[in-house]
Amino acid sequence: MLRTLFGELAPRRMHAASAASTAPARDDPTDGGLGVELRHPTNRLDRAISDVVVDASPAAAMRAHFAATRANLDQAGAMITLLDPSGLWASQVIRALSDAAAQHVERLALRERGTLRTLAVIERTIVPRHEQSPLKVYHADIRATGLEQEEISNALAEGSHLTAVIIGAMQPHAVEALLRSLLAATRQAEWHCPWLVFLLPPGSTALRQRILDQDWPAQVRTAAMAESLTSAAGVWNTVLTAWEAAAAGPQSGDVDAPAPLTEADPTLQAQAVERALSLVARTDGLLACGLVNLGCGDLLAADSRADSQHLLARTAAALCAAREAHIAALGPADAPPDELLITNGAHQALLRAMPQAASLGIVALIDRQHANLALLRFRLLEAEKHLV
Repeated sequence: MLRTLFGELAPRRMHAASAASTAPARDDPTDGGLGVELRHPTNRLDRAISDVVVDASPAAAMRAHFAATRANLDQAGAMITLLDPSGLWASQVIRALSDAAAQHVERLALRERGTLRTLAVIERTIVPRHEQSPLKVYHADIRATGLEQEEISNALAEGSHLTAVIIGAMQPHAVEALLRSLLAATRQAEWHCPWLVFLLPPGSTALRQRILDQDWPAQVRTAAMAESLTSAAGVWNTVLTAWEAAAAGPQSGDVDAPAPLTEADPTLQAQAVERALSLVARTDGLLACGLVNLGCGDLLAADSRADSQHLLARTAAALCAAREAHIAALGPADAPPDELLITNGAHQALLRAMPQAASLGIVALIDRQHANLALLRFRLLEAEKHLV
């Protein structure tokens, strides 16, 4: 019987030889922990799958557990769920994290009582953090199909602090079905996860915009990051960048709608610009950032430190001129670049066009030695929401 999904497990039978070498189950008082029995490890960091037989819906059992242990995310242990419909990266990420942190990979197999069919194998590892509580990273390898598959996946995501959706080599119809499922799930009363981050392949501008244009609930903050996913470490670094940005940003309860940028209301325009630039300005290594007119290169607003505004203005003009030259060289048949990045000695300058405001862009001046470009790009995506 399933007593708690990720807490105390009571396997009904164990072989005597196995039981003699069994390590005690790990119990986490914060959210129950995934207490999995160590039966036949393949190496010192591996744990064999522990079976749990469920009589009814496994998703319902998961939700009942989360209702008791993670109803208040402010008090629950830090948790990230990896949703990987294509099955390419999540397990590799779990393994890489386990190896890097010398932590066990804990696995739990949910089986249907009548047929002993495996419905899902849930994996977890723990990432220790300096002077912070450990970060638990979960992934579910779902064997069930149809509605049951969606239910198990969504139930795991509901109780997380951040859910990372890895869009790999998925067909367009599969992506559309995934978006419909997540949109419906986030509207349910059981959904508590405040952050939904999509990892997209490079060149997914149209897909990114379609994801952000969905009618997500106000309490769910969404982001879509286009990165080259070539290794488990690269995937995790992208997820970790999103986690750090989410942790540093507004709390999940801050659901005020961003002020639109309109010429009809100059006061509202100034508030929107200030809010967007202040979000970007908190990034490590950033010297100055501003809103620029892409057509003429004029700096419309800026947030700078160390008297860098004059340099930012000259950089913005130069980047806009380079962008115009690039567009002229490509010709009208090709789309204009989404981003330009220039390296000059100790500095880097980045210009990013805003998809829904063709005449506007955000420019940033960066200290190369202390720059975190992935985090900066994430915050630029967030800033765009305040300006369009």
